[in-house]
Amino acid sequence: MTDDVHPEEPGPADDAVARALREAIVSVEAAVARVHELSAEIFELVGAPEGGDAVDHHNALTRVAGILDGTGRLRGADWESVRRLGDVLADRGERLRAHAGRVLDGLAVDAPAQDRVACLQQAVETDRLGETVQLLVLVEDSLNLWQRLRLEQVRATEPDRLEDARAAIGASLAGRVERDVALLLRARARLASYAVHTPFELVRWLSSARVKRDIARLRADLDDVAAAFGSAAQRALEAEDPAVAENLAELGNPVRAVGGALGESARTLGDSARTLGESARTLSDSARTLGGRAVGAGTTGVGKLGRGLHRVAEPRRRPDGDVPLTAAPDA
Repeated sequence: MTDDVHPEEPGPADDAVARALREAIVSVEAAVARVHELSAEIFELVGAPEGGDAVDHHNALTRVAGILDGTGRLRGADWESVRRLGDVLADRGERLRAHAGRVLDGLAVDAPAQDRVACLQQAVETDRLGETVQLLVLVEDSLNLWQRLRLEQVRATEPDRLEDARAAIGASLAGRVERDVALLLRARARLASYAVHTPFELVRWLSSARVKRDIARLRADLDDVAAAFGSAAQRALEAEDPAVAENLAELGNPVRAVGGALGESARTLGDSARTLGESARTLSDSARTLGGRAVGAGTTGVGKLGRGLHRVAEPRRRPDGDVPLTAAPDA
C-alpha cells in the first residue's frame, strides 16, 4: 500500500462525494450525549450486540479523518486500523432503522385511549425509540467518515477504480439519507397523531407526569435528529404537512390540549342541550295542541249534557194539561 497522493486526481477537499459525506450529518454532539452510556444496550435490543462501542468507533474514525484533512494523505496503518468497520457500521445502521420502523408500526392510532398510551410508553421506555434514532445519527456519521476514508484509499491505491467507487459511495449515501429522513418524518407524524381529534379520556392519560415526560423526551430526540440531518431534513420538514408541527405543539402544551378537549366536551354538551331544548319545545307544542283539543271536546260534551239535562228538567204535564208533573206518577 502506498501513501502517495496522485496529483492528477482531486484531493479529498475537492471531491464532491467527499464533501457530501462530510456535510450529511451536521453534528453528533446531541447523539453522543444521549447514547454514550446506552449504545451497548440498544445494540443488544436491535440484535447487533457484537462489534464494539459506537462512540469508540466514531472517535477512531474522526481521528483518522482529521489526519487526512490535515495532511491530505491517508497512511496505510491508519486505514488498516479502521478498515473492518465498514461492514459493521452498515449492518448496525440497517438494524437500527428496522427496529425503529417496527416500533413505529406498534404505535396504535385507532386503539382505545389507555392502549394507545401503553403503546407510547412501550415505544419510549422499553423499545428505546428516541435513543435508537439518536444512535442512528452517530452510526451514520461514522459510516460517512469511513466512506470518506475508503474513497481516499481507492484514490491513492486504485485510481482506475475511483469513478466506480465515487458512484457507489454517492448512491449509498443518497439512499441512506432518504431512508433516514423518511424515518424521521414517519416518527413525527405518528407521534403527532396522538393530538389529532384527541378525546378527553386520552387527554387525561397524556396529561399524567410520566406520559408527559415520555412525550417530551421523544420530541426532543426527534428534534435533535432533525437538526443533525441538516439540509436534507430541513427540506423535508418544509414540505411536511403543517398539521404535524401544530399537533406536536399541542402535545407539548397539555393545558391547551386539555382546554381543547374540554371545549369539545362543552360543545357536545351544548349541542345536546339544544337538541333537548328543541325536543322540549316540540313536546310543549304537542301538549298545547292536545290541551286545545281536550277543551274543545269538553265544551262539546258539556253542551250535549246540558241540553239533555234541560230536557229532563222540563215540566211534565198530565194528559189533561193542568197539573205539571215533577215526579213519577203513583203506581
